[in-house]
Amino acid sequence: MTTNKFGTIFQVSPPTVFLTDASNMAVFPSNNEYFSTIDLVPRGQYEVHGAASEALELSPHPQPQPRFAFSRQSASATTSSVTAGIPPRATQSKSYQRSVFMAEFVHGKLQPSRMIVIRFMEGDATVQGVLTKVQDALGAYDPLVLTDGQGNEILDSEGTRGSIYWKQNARKILAVPEQQFADMKSGKRRRSTRKDDESMDLQGVYDKIEEVVMAAQSLHDVTQVIKNLSELAIESRKIYVLMETQAEHVRAAFSCSVCKGPVKEPILSKCCRAIIGCKSCIDHSLQTSTQCVMCRADNFAINIVEVSGLSEALNALEIIKVD
Repeated sequence: MTTNKFGTIFQVSPPTVFLTDASNMAVFPSNNEYFSTIDLVPRGQYEVHGAASEALELSPHPQPQPRFAFSRQSASATTSSVTAGIPPRATQSKSYQRSVFMAEFVHGKLQPSRMIVIRFMEGDATVQGVLTKVQDALGAYDPLVLTDGQGNEILDSEGTRGSIYWKQNARKILAVPEQQFADMKSGKRRRSTRKDDESMDLQGVYDKIEEVVMAAQSLHDVTQVIKNLSELAIESRKIYVLMETQAEHVRAAFSCSVCKGPVKEPILSKCCRAIIGCKSCIDHSLQTSTQCVMCRADNFAINIVEVSGLSEALNALEIIKVD
């Protein structure tokens, strides 16, 4: 039952209509001008109150307001009648807001400098939609890239479409100039390539060192130095700097006893159990003497062995710097 019907029947103004039950409790209509059956008792008696309508005010003898009995309708009928009387409401799009940090790369790291707060609808909740909102807020339309707090670019995907992703202000969003982002990515790629090249070079040195260890296992001092180099290469593939004392050991172990320079095509002596010199120097020495150039033992010619593969390892060791 609506207030308009009560006003027509009882000659009262519809906006002022309300009811009272037998215990004098007031019952008011809802916002849509309906009296809810939930607030009314079946077969109960109610009095209708309200300001008199204009026609009743003109009458010299107003009639007393009669009492009436209210019967509860069936649930389906009540629902259909209420639904039919409710005017359709226009759907409203819910808006959201979130903060976006403007950032720049400083010494390879993202540094936020400003923050803007944007408001967006469900239809704007995409990467491009948020970018457009940021550019509108800045009043500038330079190309931007959206990233997370670690500088990873946010790409348009199924997971980034919709307000569920963008309305969470706990997720830090940064807007970075596109050119700066591209320059930083290319710089990272160059550094990565350089590191890979250095790692490959060092791996080659490590492989050569292993060959040296296998070829000179009988040389205790040399083996110890090479093992130390091997352990250093294993522990850090980025460091190949020798201390001065280590460099002296290496130079002493791989220096020629004749020319005193770095060994080329090294010759191993069985009597001394050490690398004694270059092949060319030892051949020249054998032309004038049959004694070992180090211990002066006889039959030197039958006690020498050429160490193969060690020359390349020694060439590889030349790239190791002395600190």
